[in-house]
Parts: sequence; structure tokens; C-alpha cells
Amino acid sequence: MKSLVLAGRLVFGAWMLVNGANYLFLSLWPMPAGHEPLAIQLMAALVHSRLLDVAMTIQLVAGALIVAGIFVPVALCVVMPVSTCALFWSAVLDHQALGALLALLAFALNGLLMLAYIDYYKGALERQPPMAGEPANHHGSFDSLFAHLGGRTSRSQFVSAVITLAAVAAFYAYFVPGRSGQWSMLVLVVPGIALHARRLHDMGRSAWLVVVPGILAVAGFAIWLHLLTLGAQLDAIVPRAALVVCVAFAVWGCVGKGQTSANTFGAPVEA
Repeated sequence: MKSLVLAGRLVFGAWMLVNGANYLFLSLWPMPAGHEPLAIQLMAALVHSRLLDVAMTIQLVAGALIVAGIFVPVALCVVMPVSTCALFWSAVLDHQALGALLALLAFALNGLLMLAYIDYYKGALERQPPMAGEPANHHGSFDSLFAHLGGRTSRSQFVSAVITLAAVAAFYAYFVPGRSGQWSMLVLVVPGIALHARRLHDMGRSAWLVVVPGILAVAGFAIWLHLLTLGAQLDAIVPRAALVVCVAFAVWGCVGKGQTSANTFGAPVEA
């Protein structure tokens, strides 16, 4: 079994690595432009918006990590959306047998390798966050930090989580142009509110305080997306004020004194 996983990892990793390197640097073979109208339009949009550059960079980096055996579960998870989109483009939009077969093989190999590393994803697949009194080495779920409003998040966990959230927002701001990136950043307001609410609990403050940056953030995005206008002067002020207030709350969470220790993802253990 280990030999099969190793062989699959090397084949898939090399495939992703070479495909990404070819598009970004080598140009040994052309990228498929598509044969059907929808496939051609989507590929042209991906190229002109530079989203294809993002996808190929993901393939390049993930492929290198997979071949090297470094952060393999993370790399497989990150490259899976690219494999899925490639399969959709080839099989559903372009209707070319060879391209669809290759995309299906890549998608299947990606999925099978993720199943081989399923133990690494078990914590992320938990529906409920850890409860009070659980062992200190218990790993928390996604709910613990970014979706579950109840409970507490320690300062050290908050710092790591807010850096992650900021990195994701920066990715959409600088690498995903247009309204796709803007709407994606708007969605990040929800995990941001949950994260700060839990941190406020740990600091002994009311979580209702997070309503202030939350409303400002939503209003700022609504103005940015041209869904709301408050007049020329306020349209210029509100987004900037939202950014300042959100950063201030994040800094407050990073320096504020909490009540829980740093050894769990939100289980309220007294310090």
C-alpha cells in the first residue's frame, strides 16, 4: 500500500509540477484553448484575468511539495480545486475525449491520494468544536476558530488565526482581480466576526462589540461593490474607517490579556 501511495504521489506531483512550470516558464507545449464556444470563452477569461496564472502557480508549488514529500496533505487539498475546475472545463465544456480523460485521471489521483492521507484531515472534518474538559492535546476543528461564536480563543491561537485570515484576504486582494476577489473578501467578514467574538469572550468583554467593525466592514464592501452609496464624501470615508476599525480590533485581540491557556483551540481552560 505504501508503495502504491508513493508511486501515485510521485506521478501526480510531477504531473502538477511540470504542467505549472510549462505554462509559467518553459512553454514546451501550448495550453489548450478549447474547441466549444463556452470552453473558449472561459479559457480566454481565465487568461486575461490572470486567474490561470494563479492556478498554474498553485500547480507548480503544490507539485513541488508533493514530489518532495513536504506538507503533502496540505498541497493535495490546495490543488484539488484546480483539478476539479480542469475536469469541469475538459469534460463538461470542451467535450474532448483525450482532454477529459486526462483531467479525470488527475482528479481521481488527487482524490485517492487525499483518501490515503485521510488521517491528517480528521480534525478538519469534525462537526463540533472541542468542549471544556477535553484533553489539552485535542486538536480543534474549523468551527472552533472561524464559525462557532460560543467559547473562547486564546491570544496565541488568535494571532495565528488572524494572520491566516489576513493572508487569505491579501491573496484575493492582489491575485484575484475584479468582483470575484471583492466578493470573496466580503465572505471573509463572517469568519472574522466569529474569530473576534471568541477572542472578546476570552478577554472578558462582550462579543456584541464586534458588531461595530462588522457593520462598518459590510458597509465598506457594499460601497466598494457599488451596491450602496451614501454620497461622495461618505463613500470615500466609510471604507477607510472600516479598515482602520477592523485593524484596531485585530491589534486589540493580539495584545489583550486573555483568560485561557494556549494549548487548545478554544476549549476554555483557565490560565
